[in-house]
Amino acid sequence: MNRLLLSFVIPAYNAAPYLKECLDSIYRLDMQGRGYEVIVVNDGSTDGTAEFLQGYAQGHAEMVVITQENRGLSAARNAGMQVAKGEYLCFMDADDRLFAARVPVKMLETQQADIFSVNVLQTDLAGKRKPYRRYVPPYEQLMSARQFMQGRNLMPCVWSYLWRTAFLREVRLSFVEGMYHEDEDFTPRAFAMAQTFMALNVDWYERILHAESITMTTDKERQQKKLRDMVAALRHVEALAQTDAALRVCLQYKLDYLAVDILRVLLRQHHSWTFKREIVADLKALDYFPLRWHWEWKYFLFNLYTRMVL
Repeated sequence: MNRLLLSFVIPAYNAAPYLKECLDSIYRLDMQGRGYEVIVVNDGSTDGTAEFLQGYAQGHAEMVVITQENRGLSAARNAGMQVAKGEYLCFMDADDRLFAARVPVKMLETQQADIFSVNVLQTDLAGKRKPYRRYVPPYEQLMSARQFMQGRNLMPCVWSYLWRTAFLREVRLSFVEGMYHEDEDFTPRAFAMAQTFMALNVDWYERILHAESITMTTDKERQQKKLRDMVAALRHVEALAQTDAALRVCLQYKLDYLAVDILRVLLRQHHSWTFKREIVADLKALDYFPLRWHWEWKYFLFNLYTRMVL
């Protein structure tokens, strides 16, 4: 039996309408004869998710289904990580799908990076697809993970990377449970502890926007929790940066732009002045309000704007 090259970890909460398309996109992959597994964590779903998974798994021997009480996305990802047997982990959201037709087997097997990045596409509510990335990396160059971080607003989304399973276990990395935007905490910590990184020039993952997703929500309580959790992620990563002067240099750009994202979301949404003052006070306590100065013109203009309106 071939060793398992990839473990796909998919948390599923009330995801019955989306799971077939997500799973089919994995099973259509050309794995070039390499072994893989698909781990779906049913996180206390109350719709038809459990029944769908039971039926789907009967025709797919590579599929593992974990059922747990509803504990949230982070806990579901952690549960999948604990049992994964593949050399690399690919995290997916149940309402997204893989875009790639083939797995970059040769690169995964010969380069052995702790973290590989992949290209992501995004399909919006109107069905329009476009590239989803914040930077154009140097492709297929093995480098220090810290070297790559420096001067970059590091993409936080964990599904935009393939993670070496042994590395994650060696450093005992897990997701903070109960937190929205847990990626903003997880990914910088992973890069801080990783040795090697490589960007693969392969269109791998397709993010599908849905009106009911966390990032699109108009529910006021969820919006406020999201903002508070973004501040918590900033606090966690800032504490990490304080442990190592060299790491501070690598993380500072990411930290500055995480603060920008918090303020951008705060200004875009409609919150009471009491809540706005709460978030600004938290940023002041972390020394991220007013924003630090950068000379990129978009950052500079936004910095001026926030000083006038907050």
